[in-house]
Amino acid sequence: MRPGACSSTPRASSPRRGTRCWPRSCAAAPAPPRDPTAARSSVTVAVPGTSAPAITVVTASRFRHDTLLRKAEALARQRDPGAFEWRLYLNEPSASVRTFADRLATLTPAFAVEIDGGDVLPVGTARNRAAAAARGRIVLFSDDDCMPDPGAIEAHVAFHERVPDAAGIGRLRLPEHLRVGSRREPFERTARLFGDRASWINFTGANSSVPTAAFRAVGGYDAEWHGYGGEDPELALRLRALGLRFRHVVGGDALHEGRVSDDADKAYSAGSAHVRVVRRHPRQGAAWLLGVHPVMIALKRAWLRSPGGRLVDPAVRAYELAYADGAAAAWRDGEA
Repeated sequence: MRPGACSSTPRASSPRRGTRCWPRSCAAAPAPPRDPTAARSSVTVAVPGTSAPAITVVTASRFRHDTLLRKAEALARQRDPGAFEWRLYLNEPSASVRTFADRLATLTPAFAVEIDGGDVLPVGTARNRAAAAARGRIVLFSDDDCMPDPGAIEAHVAFHERVPDAAGIGRLRLPEHLRVGSRREPFERTARLFGDRASWINFTGANSSVPTAAFRAVGGYDAEWHGYGGEDPELALRLRALGLRFRHVVGGDALHEGRVSDDADKAYSAGSAHVRVVRRHPRQGAAWLLGVHPVMIALKRAWLRSPGGRLVDPAVRAYELAYADGAAAAWRDGEA
């Protein structure tokens, strides 16, 4: 592939940073391949209005119906529910997808809803599937346990009108009733550079928006990416190479209904996955920003196991150690 070219395939080489070849010269990414023997279900719950929405909210989920119904209520509280559509992919059997669709329909959403499912897919591929038919010019990735503030979606739309060649990062905060002491969750420790400038490491499927054309130009999430973690920064680096900037979206906040610092197993997987990201994008400073450079890992492990490190909040210490251990194991084992 010539430098600066884009591909519609997820594993294609990234274009040179600063080369913007979207939306005109890049075809939309096709939907990821699926097992033809798998039972797939697609359900339209509500289609108010006929005009294309400004933004498509994309959610992938698995057997969290009550959480999704709370999310639907949060979406219903948006200031302009007609300005967006909600597209979901449920990693569940078709019968379960239809059961949830029936429950959602009782809420009579004032926004368009399309639910797909029936296969069991990696989270990135599930998001691709949900976004494949997006009608909005912007895609907002919003996890099932992330509840946008009433003005959040409006803020994401306004942001992209002001900054059309950027990815928008909405702030996440933990509900106070879930907080342990003064502990801040990893998703609350975002990198704020200068003013509203963010870093590509802040881009996640929890509360981030991107022009639909740019998402399709880079081929979406890597359909071959498996395991927990890494799919977001891997996509973000390809968006960065396409020429997108990363900015915080003022007013685009959401509540994240769950702690992550208690889950050392996921931290270990994330550390390992981020080494895979670095191996794929070795010349972009990813190792330092993701905290998996071998020097950083060695220093972190030594400090956290020292007497001083034992003064750190035990849950935070366990989380950070697991992350470092996962990264160290990936470097040692040569995971690609």
